[in-house]
Amino acid sequence: MEALRNLFGNAADFQAIGEQLQDHANQLLGKATAASSDGPSQRQGRVSGEFKFKFSLHFEPRSEHGGLCQTGVLVASPSDPEGRPISATYKWKRRIGVHLIEIPGITSGMYHASADDIGMQIVCEAEPQGHSRHLGVAQAVIGPFELDPITRMSLENIVVSGASRFPVRHFRDPNDPHPRDLQIHVTQEHVKVVHPGAERGSSEVLAPYSADFPKVVIHPMDTCKFRLELSEEQDKVFHFVALSRTSRDLIALLIRTFHARQYVATSFILSRLFQNPATPGAPLTTLHDLSLDIHRLSDRLGKELDRTVGQLEAVEKIARNANNEKRELQAQLSETIGSYTEAIDKLQHQLMPTAKGGATSAMQLQIHEGRALSTRLQLEAQELKPRLEEEKLRAQGDDVDGPAAQQRARAIEQFKTEIAQLRSQISALTGNAELHSQRDMTRTDELRRLRSDVEALNRAKLELERCLQDAEKDKAELIENFLYCKGCLDKLQMASLESGACSPEHERQLSQLRAAYSKECDERNRLAVRVQAMDQDREKQKQQREAALERVMQANARLMEERDRSQKEKARVSALYQQTMGAMGALVDGSAGISDQGGCDVASLEALRAELAKKREILNKKEQEGDSLRARLRKLAMV
Repeated sequence: MEALRNLFGNAADFQAIGEQLQDHANQLLGKATAASSDGPSQRQGRVSGEFKFKFSLHFEPRSEHGGLCQTGVLVASPSDPEGRPISATYKWKRRIGVHLIEIPGITSGMYHASADDIGMQIVCEAEPQGHSRHLGVAQAVIGPFELDPITRMSLENIVVSGASRFPVRHFRDPNDPHPRDLQIHVTQEHVKVVHPGAERGSSEVLAPYSADFPKVVIHPMDTCKFRLELSEEQDKVFHFVALSRTSRDLIALLIRTFHARQYVATSFILSRLFQNPATPGAPLTTLHDLSLDIHRLSDRLGKELDRTVGQLEAVEKIARNANNEKRELQAQLSETIGSYTEAIDKLQHQLMPTAKGGATSAMQLQIHEGRALSTRLQLEAQELKPRLEEEKLRAQGDDVDGPAAQQRARAIEQFKTEIAQLRSQISALTGNAELHSQRDMTRTDELRRLRSDVEALNRAKLELERCLQDAEKDKAELIENFLYCKGCLDKLQMASLESGACSPEHERQLSQLRAAYSKECDERNRLAVRVQAMDQDREKQKQQREAALERVMQANARLMEERDRSQKEKARVSALYQQTMGAMGALVDGSAGISDQGGCDVASLEALRAELAKKREILNKKEQEGDSLRARLRKLAMV
């Protein structure tokens, strides 16, 4: 027994060590994925094939820091060896397991991901056209894709609630100019298409969940179109346009979720829920081989460790590439900052005289002098105009071809030349002033832009330094986890070497214990089925009791109304009785001679008394019925 106890202790240790190694491998995988999920390498596809041109497949998310979600776009970019884009034919395929399913209708280099791609990989094949056809065929793979966090949260909330409604637009044909506004009601039992303005039941198409229907077919090109097939009949096939891309994905995922819940067999679910905890994902425990192979377990754990080490080396390679890129970016950043600093210093030296007011003041002084000279020349021109008129009048009486006329003509030409020169000087001074003003404004704007660029580069530098620190921390954690896994593997190998062979008696006891364990698992499964059946019965009884309570409440409300009416009738009869008694007393006190009339009053009084007695009996019966109903309500409330 001591040897058997030691054997079980070693097996438990082996199982615990195997679980620890699996957990650490998952941690390493998670950290490696987290380190590269937001980076550019995660958004680039893996390219393979025999081709002689450049080809890349990258993913463009909807948000800047988004991962591989169904809300992004895949873009294929082929180019010749010199970097110029070339035309090509594309084939887009979806990888499901080991099978490739072609996505029909897409011939361009862009593909919008959808809910059909969740958990799948997308494969793009590109073949150049024309004279570049001999360059071969390139293939790129990217994925698997995940569900967007916002869409996941909305889907979980709707699944918990159990039903939802989605407004859509219905097109009878692709060129329908007047689409209808409809609603899709998705519940756990069926899918229903309803016209929101019609009466209930008059314009509904309902389809319960079956093996093949309802079915949602997403349009590969348009991000809002989809086809809903409720059955094989053509009048139950609808072409819809959702309000948004997220709404279309929610409709498809919700229908598929409820369809899976409804159509998957209960035995299959139980086989996945109640199983051996040591083998997650396997069916119900059935023992075929009762021997524990330590060497096989060691080989499997060694392979897992080798795979983990390979992944760690890939992560270290990514970290080295990131560090090299960081150093190059830091060198480029330092060079850029130095060049910008020199340019800023030169601009500051050039703008210092302007800031002190030297060149600008001189220019303003020249402009002022030019304006004063222009004003003086205008005054002289005004003074010379009358003299010119006088000279013209004198010249009319003199000889036109004489020497005096020639002298005056030369003087006039000389004056015109001087005026033209002065005007050109004034315009030149004005133009130089405007040019200098524009240069000052341009230099100021350039200086402001350069300062903003320097601030942006400083912020980028700080961001890169922080990323480097995070990468160093991740690297240190990966190294620590690797060393821990290696130590666990060494311990496991030493334990496997130290463990001896078991005796036949120990093997027999071990088989008995395993048989007892399998019986207990079967008993647990049977009890779970009984518990589920009892829960269903209790739910049915609860619904029946709630319906009975509702009926009792309605009957109680009717009895309360009848009691109120009876009380009102009682009050009316009491008032009438008092009036009658008052009249009877007045008649008795007034005269005793009218005997016949008194006899009639006594008869009416007796009739009223009889009616009052009947009303009292009815009121007592109603009160008794009310008391009995209250007692039944108290019993139901206690139940």
